[in-house]
Amino acid sequence: MRIDVIIATYNRAAPLERAVRSILAARHAPQLDFVITVVDNNSTDATRDTIARLAEESGDRVRHLFEPRQGKSWALNTAIAASDGDVIAFSDDDVLVTGNWLGEIHREFAEDHSLHMLGGRVLLANERLQRVSLLPYEERGYFGLPDGINLAMGANMAFRREVFDRIGLFDVRLGPGRFFGGADEAEMIYRGLKAGYRLLYAPNVLVYHDHDRVTLEQACRLEYGYAKSWTAYLIKHSLGGDGYAMRLLYWTVCALPKGWRRRGEESDDLLIRRRRQIKGMLVGLCAAPFVMWGEGWR
Repeated sequence: MRIDVIIATYNRAAPLERAVRSILAARHAPQLDFVITVVDNNSTDATRDTIARLAEESGDRVRHLFEPRQGKSWALNTAIAASDGDVIAFSDDDVLVTGNWLGEIHREFAEDHSLHMLGGRVLLANERLQRVSLLPYEERGYFGLPDGINLAMGANMAFRREVFDRIGLFDVRLGPGRFFGGADEAEMIYRGLKAGYRLLYAPNVLVYHDHDRVTLEQACRLEYGYAKSWTAYLIKHSLGGDGYAMRLLYWTVCALPKGWRRRGEESDDLLIRRRRQIKGMLVGLCAAPFVMWGEGWR
């Protein structure tokens, strides 16, 4: 079994180097065949030189691709198209993997031939970081709709190649670098679940996210973007006649007034973050019908 690890990057040369080295530094079993593909999405810093150095040091383990179209989904799609792996794993340029990360991914897919989509545990790299962009759950299990949508993220997920052959690539209207700067992985998982695949959430597949957001405002900006994009992907599928997406969108909208109010004795920080999410959803509701209308992306 061949595993292709894909990392898209934009102007993060220093954390990218740490991320790639964390994968290379692990003790891999002799039978583990893998390659790391780093896609430079128009960086203007030292990213190109960093990737070249890593590629030279690692032999055939690190490959360099360039994608000039701005947006993480464009970069990921370019790497998927160039991949020849049986399993495609994804991480980010600000993620540090554990020593057995690739080994656990290999074991999960080797032992269960019915497994097609895998999400792993994502913890914070240090305590000073805001509690965003993490999946701390410890319970292992297979999930369908609706729970599986929220149990994989781009920092730590893997798919059999045939999933992309069947349901298509990432929607380039979603994801970092676009107006709807998130929900790219959630929308992909949603399409996979609708196609009949189940998602395995495996906490033994563990990474640490060093996302560098240390202030409340930084966390709010991220959650605003996520909420805006979440609404967009629900509208996309609703426009396509998806009844489940319509119902989920309806209940999301109905919950907005209640979400604006303080819940018991919750902290000001939580209230501020939730209200920023609601603002993002409202922007998404207004903009997404125009952006997400049309053919070409499933």
